[in-house]
Amino acid sequence: MKLYRYLAAPLLAAFALSASAFAAQSDESVIRQLEENWVQASMHRDTDTLKLLLDDSYREITPSGKARSKSDVLSAPPPPAGSTQTLQNVQVRVDGDQAVVMGENHFMAPNGDAAVFGFKDDFIRRDGQWRVVDSWMTKK
Repeated sequence: MKLYRYLAAPLLAAFALSASAFAAQSDESVIRQLEENWVQASMHRDTDTLKLLLDDSYREITPSGKARSKSDVLSAPPPPAGSTQTLQNVQVRVDGDQAVVMGENHFMAPNGDAAVFGFKDDFIRRDGQWRVVDSWMTKK
């Protein structure tokens, strides 16, 4: 019986660790999708999606150093029609009910002008839902 305990304990520990890793992977996938949803919502002026993604406490620091709130973002004009945004080099780190996303947003205007913005977004899980609480962007 003692031998069984010695064999079972490492197996149970391995299962617990793999379940935790799976949960973190799942959260990472969800957050990556939320980042993509955010870009699409911004491009198409989908304020309903933006309201769900951004926490009421949301604060953003723009590339010019200006601070914006959730209401500022919701009332901002959309990007020019025909422009595109593509996320690249996205890294997600999940720690329990908090996550940090860092990456690049490649913006292309309809006239061909392009810009690359580095970003960092802080997420928090409240009531089972991930929300963005802080963002920071800089022009590269």
